[in-house]
Amino acid sequence: MGLVGVAREGEQNLADICDVCGKPLDEENVSRCLMCGRRFHMAWSTDAPVGNCGRAFFDERSSALGFICNPCVDENREIGGLLIDMG
Repeated sequence: MGLVGVAREGEQNLADICDVCGKPLDEENVSRCLMCGRRFHMAWSTDAPVGNCGRAFFDERSSALGFICNPCVDENREIGGLLIDMG
């Protein structure tokens, strides 16, 4: 009998699934939303084989770069001016 939450060989662990699009995450191109905690695809290079399921933004209060998933962007339109165009 296998352990609960542990993927068997050839199975995708649910923790390794994008909370936005439902597709598998890789080890490198992933971020966590600062608003809701979802894990989502975030390309860390221009040639990454994934699309972004979130956006980067600049938090003026803390002078920090943060990441937010697309559902939270849609639900919080007031942060629109803080989003960074990643082209």
